[in-house]
Amino acid sequence: MDSLRVYRIAVATQARRFKRYPAQAMASGWEGSADIRVEVGSDGRPRAASVVRSSGHEPLDRAALTMIDAGALRARLPETLRGKAFAVVLPVFFNLDDE
Repeated sequence: MDSLRVYRIAVATQARRFKRYPAQAMASGWEGSADIRVEVGSDGRPRAASVVRSSGHEPLDRAALTMIDAGALRARLPETLRGKAFAVVLPVFFNLDDE
């Protein structure tokens, strides 16, 4: 399996534990998805995540950044990516039916 895909799955798996639907977004009925980019330096450490495609709602974007940052800090880096700088993009979906 592709190392970047393995890492993306690891980040997503860890990040799910930190997903919080913002109260303001729930109360307002806001849904959406954001694409979040995580850059990892050659030292193996993730840099702060950034929004590459907004959900259209700032509270959802902030929640997506928070959860992906937390997931990236805890995800195991595949051996084949050690010593390399790279970036991955992960989608985060907020759907009220899932809550």
